[in-house]
Amino acid sequence: MSEYTKIKRSQIATFIDTTPGSTATYKRLGFGISSYGINYNPQTEQTQWIIDDNATTSVSGNQKSGDVEQRMYKGEPCFEYVNGLRDKIGSEIETTAIDVDMWDANGSTYAAKKQNVTIVITSYGGDANPVIGYTIYYNGDPVEGTVTISDGVPTFSPSVSL
Repeated sequence: MSEYTKIKRSQIATFIDTTPGSTATYKRLGFGISSYGINYNPQTEQTQWIIDDNATTSVSGNQKSGDVEQRMYKGEPCFEYVNGLRDKIGSEIETTAIDVDMWDANGSTYAAKKQNVTIVITSYGGDANPVIGYTIYYNGDPVEGTVTISDGVPTFSPSVSL
């Protein structure tokens, strides 16, 4: 028997605010989506001095993003929100996301990060099973914290730094 516990994909959650500009309404990404992951796209710099045989790489930051291809279901809150952004450019596509490690629990509280995001529509329609494609770009630094989830709704609490 292994001392390790396998993490299920369903234990990694992303919620997006589908009503930015008013009281936040977070809905979980997932319905109609078969794959979603965050690409960190690290910003690196290599240095190699003439006295060294090998270079040194340093990371100056990340340019996080996640690509989504979501089957279209009328009434599904994330689809309805993103679909409403199709022909908009500018502040209307900025919202916040909460990424939750539901496998990292302390009772009913989970480790989480809240971050400003920009959503960009990349495709619409397709074949007999139409999809809407979009990329979620993470902006700036995340706020570390925790969430509690009640009836599928996350409540975020930032970590207190001393």
